[in-house]
Amino acid sequence: MRDDQGFEPTSAVAIERRQGRNQDILNASTEPKQRLAIGIDLGGTDIKAGLVDEDGNVLAVRRTPTETESGVNGVLSRLAELVKELATDMPATGELLGVGLGIPGSIDLHSNRVRACANLEGWENRDIAGELSALLGRPVFIENDANLAAYAEYLHGAGQNVASMMTLTLGTGVGGGMILNGKIWRGADGTASEVGHMIVTSDGRLCGCGQRGCLETYASASSIARIAEERLQSGTESSLRSVQNSGGGLTSKIVADHAANGDNVALDVWNEACRHLAEAVVGLQHVINPGRIILAGGMSAAGSILLDTVRRYVDQLMPGKIGTHPDVQLAKLGNDAGFLGAGLLVFNECESQVEVS
Repeated sequence: MRDDQGFEPTSAVAIERRQGRNQDILNASTEPKQRLAIGIDLGGTDIKAGLVDEDGNVLAVRRTPTETESGVNGVLSRLAELVKELATDMPATGELLGVGLGIPGSIDLHSNRVRACANLEGWENRDIAGELSALLGRPVFIENDANLAAYAEYLHGAGQNVASMMTLTLGTGVGGGMILNGKIWRGADGTASEVGHMIVTSDGRLCGCGQRGCLETYASASSIARIAEERLQSGTESSLRSVQNSGGGLTSKIVADHAANGDNVALDVWNEACRHLAEAVVGLQHVINPGRIILAGGMSAAGSILLDTVRRYVDQLMPGKIGTHPDVQLAKLGNDAGFLGAGLLVFNECESQVEVS
């Protein structure tokens, strides 16, 4: 039915629908922005990144090969593309505060340049944060990857409810991250928490750092596999030999599995690694006295055979006459800890800048 002007009368239902749409538009424009950050965990083989919120929720994840052969500029371009991809996953009310980047190396606290970077050739003395920020047009904050993993565990993982904690990141090497009174402890020049280079055996195995007897030459995933292969060369009978005979290489996981099944060679190698880890844990407990020491990294997936063995050796090494026994736990966040910590770093840095201003 039309009026005498040829227009169809607007019904009450139509008016309500229109008002509802207008209200939706109004709500969208007035709804508080959701503060978000993108965290990146840069490794020698893969890059993993995530879009995270202030509560540690992961909204989206992307992974891509690092392709180190493309050089520093090539990797930076890949990082920028990854950030742009993740930005498309932001909700309409999202506000991207910045990007956090974790690298496998140390940062000079004064210049904010990369001091040294394992497995990434040519990154030394580069202002990586500044260069990536120029590509993105957004602030970029850079930090050691082990520190960021520790920060994530502290806020949302196994390190909750303690003021200070320490992580031992067990992978290709042995890294470390220290949180003291809620803040990342970087030391005088940014190289604190290099737990893998604590000397546990005088005049021991040669480490890539030039020292002898470093923890990571005995207790890293790669060292465990290498030592097991050395033991097999002596001709000792072991179920590990079947792995070699089938053409497969040994890994720390294989050694752990065979140790759990009672193989003597695997047990000896695994126990030796755990004893050295326990020596480091006891030393850290006496010097730092953290509320918790967390075993993280790929090797932590071994579970109870790692945690229980380290705890057993800690009990043997530390009779308890000085201080309390360390609270040793396994990490909870797995491979997400690196990029999650990088994202959380952004919120922390932004708040610090607001406080300073």
